Amino acid sequence: MQQKHAHSEDTQDSDAQPVKRQKREQQVPFAFYPKNWKTTRAFDDNVSLLKATHTDRGGPHFVVKKLLKIEPNTSNDPRPFEIRILALLPRCNRVVHALACVASEDPTVGIALFEYYPLGDIQMWKEKLFDRRNLKPVPESYIWRFFLQMAQALAFIQGQLGPVVGGRHVILHRDIKPKNILVVDIGTTYPSFKLHDFGCATSWREDKQYVQSWCGTFDWQPPENPRINTTAAEVWALGACVHFLATGQKTIVNTEEYKLALLTRGKRSLRDFPDRDCYSSTDRCVAAKAPRRVLHINLDAQTQLRRRVPNIGVPIFQYSDELNDWMQDCLQYNAAARPSVEDLILDMGFVARVMLKRMGGAAALVDMEETF
Repeated sequence: MQQKHAHSEDTQDSDAQPVKRQKREQQVPFAFYPKNWKTTRAFDDNVSLLKATHTDRGGPHFVVKKLLKIEPNTSNDPRPFEIRILALLPRCNRVVHALACVASEDPTVGIALFEYYPLGDIQMWKEKLFDRRNLKPVPESYIWRFFLQMAQALAFIQGQLGPVVGGRHVILHRDIKPKNILVVDIGTTYPSFKLHDFGCATSWREDKQYVQSWCGTFDWQPPENPRINTTAAEVWALGACVHFLATGQKTIVNTEEYKLALLTRGKRSLRDFPDRDCYSSTDRCVAAKAPRRVLHINLDAQTQLRRRVPNIGVPIFQYSDELNDWMQDCLQYNAAARPSVEDLILDMGFVARVMLKRMGGAAALVDMEETF
């Protein structure tokens, strides 16, 4: 076995940390009165941060306001689609649920209010806490926590975890990516994570899994896209997010180089693809068609250089064989070879807890159980 230059157990969180008091999630009933809130920041045209001018005891000081289009539907439900999807799910600590949904002055637009998580999504969090600090690697213990907690999130929305609810649907998120997973400060040394933004979600049906769907963010989708209405596609996307935390890179080749290679080989236009018109832009088409590329994250620096592993100028940090193996399993090219979410929460979950206890003791295991 190769000699590892920086084994995660020796360099990351190897000393058990004292267990801090865990923050409780906000359970106070939320009533939204627009006059009690002011906009402090606009994330984009449809999402903004509101600050309370005064709050009831225990109420939030900040909430995220999201404008959602109300589409006609067979149920004549006046709520926006994302809110209707979330309503199919019971409460769970691995998913961002809406605090409230209210009408706006525009009858075609609804207003959804969500709890605000200051640490942001995992892409923002990684860039701020690690990339900007001399490209520090994300500690392996954090990645294990992410891996298991998001596996729990998938198992929950797919009906494999949680209370049995009459008529509960199996939900596919279909847009799992770093920007759709939020980092949560639970008051301990270690962060937790929540899945959010169900705007591309759908209910799973056996006949639907063979239907092609051009939605979501193609960079994070499996090689079999646009066949993404499957639980295996969700597992790929989870593995791709683990790959991103470990390497800082997506699981696809450089899209600009791929586009140039297509033109060099004589393809006059990307419109030569028979389904080009299914994509809203050339870049989205390229992201969908580009070959998937998965890097090993358990190689030492010399091996990476010898194999010419693509990187951002410095060797990728070396993580454990166990983390690499489970990530690689999720990123199998053959969808049938990927583990199920049951495999992840049971088998990978066992390994994750062993590794977390070894790396950080009891503190690393806080909030590793799903609650409903």
